Amino acid sequence: MRRLTSMILGLCLGVSVGTANSGVIFSDDFDSEKKALNYNSFANWSVKSGTVDVIGNGFFDFLPGNGLYVDLDGSTGNAGILTSRAIAVNAGSYLLSFDLAGSRRGSTETTTVRVGSSANPTLFGSLVVTLPSNQAFTTYSISLDELPTSSDFRIQFENTGGDNIGILLDRVVLDHIVPQGAAVPEPSSILLGISTAGLSVAAARRRRAS
Repeated sequence: MRRLTSMILGLCLGVSVGTANSGVIFSDDFDSEKKALNYNSFANWSVKSGTVDVIGNGFFDFLPGNGLYVDLDGSTGNAGILTSRAIAVNAGSYLLSFDLAGSRRGSTETTTVRVGSSANPTLFGSLVVTLPSNQAFTTYSISLDELPTSSDFRIQFENTGGDNIGILLDRVVLDHIVPQGAAVPEPSSILLGISTAGLSVAAARRRRAS
């Protein structure tokens, strides 16, 4: 009986952990990259049509305490387009969130965020964000409802202008919210089923013992 109780407890803990999962399928805070101007060696991103800078941690660190982050207008006078690697998504609903801050250098800047595919960068949506220079890191989000299955889902950031001063980007997260058509049982129902099964096994043992 003690073994059965332990098994039930283990299953309960497993259910608890499972329901706590966040559903994050893509996340990047750029802290694993190297500090560099005109950087294009990202693990999860590529840069085209210009440049971006990876700054922070004492290197052009306009907002200390945030680790590394990206200046979306690099140091060549030509703002680059930062595009994520292809992300495989299942059909369902998603939330894309990201932190943006002002340039901290006296200029109002604009960045366009696109969500789509390599062939159509705005297929699933877009957002234009304009920030004053003194804007601290703020979380913005794009709700993506009922997406179809896609193996070429991409996220793109493009700063307007080419004066080597851009909006700052950090903490990009794509969260799978509700799988389309999926029925997820309530944890209480799962636990009730486990408890009922445990009582049935215990009763069977008592009958055999008598």
